[in-house]
Amino acid sequence: MNYPRVAIIILNWNGWKDTLECLESVYQINYPEYDVVVVDNNSNDDSLEKIENYCAGKIKVESSFFEYQDKNPVKIFEYTNNKLENSKIPERNDINSINSHEKLTLIKNDKNYGFAKGNNIGIRYAMKNLDIEYVLLLNNDTVVDKDFLTELVNVAKNNNNIGFVGPKVYIYSSKNTLQVAGGAHVDLKHGEVDEIAYHQLDEGQFDHYLEPDYIGGTCILSSREVIKEVGMLDHSYFMYWEDADWCFRGRKHGYKSVYAFKSKIWHKYGASSDTPFKMYYFTRNRIYFVKKNSTRGVFLRFSIFILAVTLSKSLRHLILKHDSKMSSAYLKGFFDGITLSADSNDKV
Repeated sequence: MNYPRVAIIILNWNGWKDTLECLESVYQINYPEYDVVVVDNNSNDDSLEKIENYCAGKIKVESSFFEYQDKNPVKIFEYTNNKLENSKIPERNDINSINSHEKLTLIKNDKNYGFAKGNNIGIRYAMKNLDIEYVLLLNNDTVVDKDFLTELVNVAKNNNNIGFVGPKVYIYSSKNTLQVAGGAHVDLKHGEVDEIAYHQLDEGQFDHYLEPDYIGGTCILSSREVIKEVGMLDHSYFMYWEDADWCFRGRKHGYKSVYAFKSKIWHKYGASSDTPFKMYYFTRNRIYFVKKNSTRGVFLRFSIFILAVTLSKSLRHLILKHDSKMSSAYLKGFFDGITLSADSNDKV
């Protein structure tokens, strides 16, 4: 059987415990041809030290999803993002010759570049230095099934028009409850998403082929050829909506987003509290996404709708909750979303 080589890119920021559990599950998969690339977004905890200790065999990972496997020390190739910029690395032949489960590339960023640009640094490294055919973005707070990558690649190879593939994502704390079946559908008129199978008990009702509007960024597979043509994630998003934008850009080039129902992962997903930081980016990027991916007429009608929504939320936080920071975050997000230029699709 032919196994195309895959770069698995895992972004870490102050989350070494999750990252180690994710890594251990990845190193136990049945797929034989892959490269693990961990991109650290300038963590200020012990992440770098813990990842290095794990690779040296000094940390044994405990999980209800697997039993830790003693292994030979994993060889680490460490780089800073500044060193990798616009250059190939001299060790590329060594990296490409070592078995999948015996190596890890650790890229240390000089600051927190967010989800989009952080992953782009990993994608660019993989495309320039690794002999790969596919790139997989995988959240660090996930645990993967042993066959998850085999099933993703099988679907991706099925049709040249497939641009992005995603798995069945379960909730980590409720192992048979779905977070999402691949991705979501998008309502451009209102800038809203409808995640497929959201919080439903898995009884096999989603064990069939689906084409979502986009694949969720928790786990998304794409090929070298597609990324070369479509570009990488739009780093202007920083966080939220960049996965949807990537897939929509792929659609403009004729590529589908497809759900691989035999591929399974578990995500440490939970409702997190809203903060001004999060609401600013969510509001801004919701507008930016619709502006990039709809017609002028649709965007004009959406702008009126989202202005009313934003004013309502801003006033509610200001008057009823006396929260001026949250109120300002909504307003700033609205105006920045309206004015943000849609011209920052990163090329490899």
